[in-house]
Amino acid sequence: MDERFEENLLEAVLMAHERGECTVETVRDLKDEEVTEEHVAALEKRGLLTREGSCLSLTDAGRAIAENVIRRHRLTEVLLYSLLGVEKERASQIGCIVEHDMQPEMVDGICTLLGHPSTCPHGGPIPPGPCCAEHQRVVEQLVVSLADLQPGRRARVLYIKPKNHERLHRLTAFGLTPGVELELHQQRPAYCIRYEGTELALDRDVAEDIFVAPIEGGEPESDRPVAGHGRGRRRGRGWRGWGWGRRGGRRRG
Repeated sequence: MDERFEENLLEAVLMAHERGECTVETVRDLKDEEVTEEHVAALEKRGLLTREGSCLSLTDAGRAIAENVIRRHRLTEVLLYSLLGVEKERASQIGCIVEHDMQPEMVDGICTLLGHPSTCPHGGPIPPGPCCAEHQRVVEQLVVSLADLQPGRRARVLYIKPKNHERLHRLTAFGLTPGVELELHQQRPAYCIRYEGTELALDRDVAEDIFVAPIEGGEPESDRPVAGHGRGRRRGRGWRGWGWGRRGGRRRG
């Protein structure tokens, strides 16, 4: 068994467990490769897998390999899809190719550049690396959080790294998703943004979850104030008051 096949197999086992499954059939379907009993036995013998009935599990050593591979793959997807505009499925195909050859310093550099994303474009978790633990700074000119964007600047949303799923669902419900171009009107007392006919006021901790690429030479859409700013603010579970948006009328946030 060559190294690439071994990495693919361990990666597929980890992906299967992410789905709550663990059978050889699931692993085979995920990678569309012929996985035999001999392959499984070889990885068991090397201490990378364990098997109980039809269920496969990773040992600590096997999980470390699988997480490194899937981290390289998913960071590549984020880079290509979110920053370079490559179609999502094509980004995944390229990720499958490069995931075996990327050097650690390249992986950490991409992760830092992107602001340490926690999920890929398909929603899969990205295992953190050493750069995440050290809180290395992102390259400010390329990727910043909305909280660091200067008022009057326009930017394109690259990805959202929420502290909880409820927050992500709320932002998505307002149409704030990767690829959207926005303008930051002001930072205080709240972060007021305009995008696609919507006006929204966000608290700082929400703005810190949204990562954007500033648009060079991007001019503000207008100088009119964000309607309703500072009014109608509410607090919900896991959601600090973030004002309300407007799309042809008032909307509660």
